[in-house]
Amino acid sequence: MNRNTPGARANDHRTTDVLVVGAGPTGLMLGCLLRHHDIACTVIDQRDTIDPRTRAVMVHAAGLEILDALGLRTAVEDRGVRQTRIDFHTRHEALFTVDFTGLDTAFPYYVNVPQPEVEAVLADRFTATGGRLLRGLRYTGHQEDEHGVTARTVADDGPHTLTARHLVGADGASSAVRTALGIDFPGITYPMSYLLAEGAPLLPADPDASAMYIGPAGAVSLLPLPQGTVRIAGPVSPEALDRNSEPSTRHFQETVDTLGFGPTLRFERVDRIAHYQVHERLAERFTHGRTVLAGDAAHLNSPAGGQAMNTGFGDAWALAWRLAALLTGPPAPLLADYDRERRAAAAEVARTTGVLGLLDAMRRATTQAARSSVQESLTGYAEAWSQLYLRYHPTPAPDATPPGAAPAPDATTRHPPLPARTGHRLHPGARVPGHRPEPGHHTWLHLPGATPDQTHLPPATRTAELTPTQRAWLPTGATAVLVRPDGHVARTLPTDPDTTTAGATAETEKEAA
Repeated sequence: MNRNTPGARANDHRTTDVLVVGAGPTGLMLGCLLRHHDIACTVIDQRDTIDPRTRAVMVHAAGLEILDALGLRTAVEDRGVRQTRIDFHTRHEALFTVDFTGLDTAFPYYVNVPQPEVEAVLADRFTATGGRLLRGLRYTGHQEDEHGVTARTVADDGPHTLTARHLVGADGASSAVRTALGIDFPGITYPMSYLLAEGAPLLPADPDASAMYIGPAGAVSLLPLPQGTVRIAGPVSPEALDRNSEPSTRHFQETVDTLGFGPTLRFERVDRIAHYQVHERLAERFTHGRTVLAGDAAHLNSPAGGQAMNTGFGDAWALAWRLAALLTGPPAPLLADYDRERRAAAAEVARTTGVLGLLDAMRRATTQAARSSVQESLTGYAEAWSQLYLRYHPTPAPDATPPGAAPAPDATTRHPPLPARTGHRLHPGARVPGHRPEPGHHTWLHLPGATPDQTHLPPATRTAELTPTQRAWLPTGATAVLVRPDGHVARTLPTDPDTTTAGATAETEKEAA
């Protein structure tokens, strides 16, 4: 068993505030955020080293804002490729684009960076700030009482026991923590196989854009990666391949050639080839007593839009301040709020990544009017995929596609266009794009000259003026918003502080307390 300090054993550090199972992007991000809150945290993983395979790739603007708050954005960007748009190409030479350059953030782009590189950056920061990373340690179960959690683990040198006040299962799609809790993971598995290859392309890729190439019966994405390499992946194989089979380079290339884009999708050198199946699943709940699920252990969705790593980062961002509050303050139902909000967020991600109907509409768009209609239907995708404009609702939006529901062929007409940023308003639950909260503190964002009524604000609330863009997002009659430590609006404040707080529900008042 390995640890960040050579020769250390798990039993040298048996007790911690938060024990995280899984040293992937979600678990390590949570660990870094908890250390940012000065909370003792141990992260364990059954692997001895970082998995070198490139799995998730895209880091979107909301994730970049979180990394920037930790001082890690530059380190991650230096290991990746900055991208400003996603282009969709069809056989009849139509081009549709999702452009990220107009987003309300200091980082109006996304970065294609291999997941192992992100994990390395996070692991270095986590251990450098006093986090304990124990590798080669496999979780086998746990018990819980009113004082905390006792986790059973096993390593090469035998069993180990670790205790914590809270346990987080961030151990991936086959989560042992979720299984131990008996939490169902309903949803669907797409029937077709997705093929994936990485290496040096025959033709250079556009350095500013990822792309999707849509053929008559399939589609692949082409993602530029560092050192001039690319990833080509997608549902180009109509059959479900044997999970244990190894597709050949020739089989991959012949299959991709059927899309009809010739040398654009050919490799000069293939470094890695694989196939996989796509799952769309949502855990029936994200919390159980003192135990919480996050990342792929809690939700799975289509790879469209590159949402997996970003949704895990969102889980960590939403969970870290709540755990810090529970560990340092009075009891509060914050984990129940995490369950409600992040399950709804995962359901919304499933809706925005269910693009099979959209791709079919692109295939059929052979007239200028049809192409204009399809491009219009892409309105809001940059906002949704950036995750900057996420709004938590008391209940999931009624038009959200339930995870597990098969995408309909007419999905682009069945769902209205996604909301544009011009309609974004700072109602309770809305995220404040570009806002950088201080760890553990609420922020009172106000119009110039507005004076806060301290009796209506949580202790140690920070204050700052609204930016011109944020002022345009204020609901009618509001002069300020109280922003939670995760950057979401707890409540709006009206012009007259003696009047009823505008837009505040009992739930948001409770969260602000």
